[in-house]
Amino acid sequence: MLEAIKKRLKDCKLEINQQKSKIVYCRRNQKRQPLFKPKYQKFDFLGHTFKPRVVKERGKFKLGFSPAISHKSQKRISGELYKLKIHRMVHVPLTKIAEILRARTRGWINYFGKFRLSEMRKVFRVLNFRLARMVRSKYKYRRFRNRHWYESYKWLKAISKDYPTLFVHWENGFYP
Repeated sequence: MLEAIKKRLKDCKLEINQQKSKIVYCRRNQKRQPLFKPKYQKFDFLGHTFKPRVVKERGKFKLGFSPAISHKSQKRISGELYKLKIHRMVHVPLTKIAEILRARTRGWINYFGKFRLSEMRKVFRVLNFRLARMVRSKYKYRRFRNRHWYESYKWLKAISKDYPTLFVHWENGFYP
């Protein structure tokens, strides 16, 4: 199959990238599995990982081949959150931090959360930990400085219950 694709592209004066191209077995609901052991069962494309997952279709659960945020994209977003240095914004109130993060967070949710929002839980967990760390180092909340990190995390939980629309990821159910 791959050789036929290469030949067709060569006729169009194009060439295929050997490192990025592979034939992927898209497993589906079938009684008999193939006799061969598939080499590839998932692939990454445009920041999403496509692989077999349980999906609900017409009220029934079945095995489908659906996308979700890739591990590489999760690491990139986590790195971006670290580079923002939220934990050092001790001079900025919580509402201003929410305003700074609003556009980025909404963009990530709209792009990566389109198909499987629940897979973004790890990314927003990192964000909530960054916010809790900011609370610990803020002068205003000095009572958390010499305590266990979970104390500031519990305080952030209480804030998320009182103001559930303060951060965009809280609006989507990713509370601390």
